[in-house]
Amino acid sequence: MQGRKKLLILVEWFIPGYKAGGPIQSCVNLCIVLKDSFDIYVLTTDTDHGENSPYDDILGNHWIVEPTIGVQVYYARKPGPGFNDLAKLIREVAPDFIYLNLLFSPSFVLYPLWLVFTKKVHGRVILCPRGTLYDSAISLKWYKKRPLLLFIKWIGIHRQITFHATNPREEKAINQYFPGSKIIIADNLPNTLQPPFSPCVKIVGSLRCIFIARIVPIKNLLFLLQCLETVQQAITLTIVGPIENERYWLDCKKAIGLLPQNIAVEYAGPKQNSALLSLLQQHHLFVLPTTGENFGHAIFESLLAGRPVVISDQTPWQDMEENKAGWVLPLHDAEKFVEVINGLAGCNQERFNEYARGAWQYANHFIDNPGLIEPYKKLFGAG
Repeated sequence: MQGRKKLLILVEWFIPGYKAGGPIQSCVNLCIVLKDSFDIYVLTTDTDHGENSPYDDILGNHWIVEPTIGVQVYYARKPGPGFNDLAKLIREVAPDFIYLNLLFSPSFVLYPLWLVFTKKVHGRVILCPRGTLYDSAISLKWYKKRPLLLFIKWIGIHRQITFHATNPREEKAINQYFPGSKIIIADNLPNTLQPPFSPCVKIVGSLRCIFIARIVPIKNLLFLLQCLETVQQAITLTIVGPIENERYWLDCKKAIGLLPQNIAVEYAGPKQNSALLSLLQQHHLFVLPTTGENFGHAIFESLLAGRPVVISDQTPWQDMEENKAGWVLPLHDAEKFVEVINGLAGCNQERFNEYARGAWQYANHFIDNPGLIEPYKKLFGAG
């Protein structure tokens, strides 16, 4: 369609990758929503997060049409394009909008910002930090991150771009590091394909729990395992996600070894997004005591599947209990996690169905909200 504007999305990982979690799904959903309004190009790498081998049957360093969502994708060979190659690729696309994701990636954020600052490429730049400015994220390798933040602020590039905050908490974090920036809040776009409500059999005294996240300290699996030490009911916990921190995983395995006989734990490894719905429906409860979550696609997938959640108070999902969709608990109160898990394990089918249906209805209302799309029109609008 002639005259449509071009949107270039830079993100370090994209489909068919899945091990980087939420940022991939956020960008895929963005493409699906905007592809009828923009000519969309995605610049990414040819290798999944944490892997060394490129994707099968994908031609690297060429523009191809991604078959599942129908947008142009350039799968750069790992670790990504160098400075000059990146400048050439951006000039070839000649985008009206350049959409950057996360914050500390050289090829996919820092180089593009410098190219724009030095006027070697053109286009309106929109940067979505996706939680990388939260204290829990900055504290990891802070000695590298804080100097970069100071440099970005010192050269003033933050005043030449628009920040995309996915919630008010992220808006506050952006203002903390880059005061005076232009910020537009637009909630993350979730998966909108919801199956019919489907309960599962609930036996009094037992509970099947599932944890879906990367195995890293910020997701707080070890905390969950330590909570389970004092749970009295029969609990099965399925752990799903790639192991990114081997030392942390060793600590988790030690904790698993200390669990009483009424607690069974299975590590199921990483799973593609397409497998999560069925897996969630086989469990009663999704648990994620994360120390910081920008959106939490796995949380929403559980709600979408009609399964209640037990999550920390460090996510945007703060209204679970009043909607009977789950529980939001403070991390300083491990006993509360134990109490809720024990309580749900002890409930009957009728009580469980009440929370399962509450979770399904919560997700249904969320995706049915036309206001989800409106902020994106402002984000990629004129001016």
